Amino acid sequence: MILFKPQAGNRFTCIPRKYSTSAFMTIRDDSTNVSVDYILVPRVAGLGNILIDNDKFQVYNSTYTNLVEGHFYDLTIYVDDTKEVVIFKDRIFCTAQKDDIQILNDFYKLNKGQYDEYDGFNNDYIVI
Repeated sequence: MILFKPQAGNRFTCIPRKYSTSAFMTIRDDSTNVSVDYILVPRVAGLGNILIDNDKFQVYNSTYTNLVEGHFYDLTIYVDDTKEVVIFKDRIFCTAQKDDIQILNDFYKLNKGQYDEYDGFNNDYIVI
């Protein structure tokens, strides 16, 4: 998933493997190997940092304010702070290219310029 910096309006939605009314989240920076833990509590009357809606979690921006632009992160959400039952895992990339994506429809591509794309219409391929 791509999260934008600054995180003023950021939030992400995930579908956990197991339903829980609260959760525990760990975000580990791949560059520095530093993990930051967060307690996720349900959002009621604007307080709390997750909104549970139809078995989906919406995690709000005030939860993960330590992201650095250009860094990759490993995101793990657990049922509780014992970190034994994993209910969601993902990878995060933090970027500040929000305006380019929304205005110019220019989405960030991790492997831009690394390979040539072929936009063919059939299933022909070449074996080397």
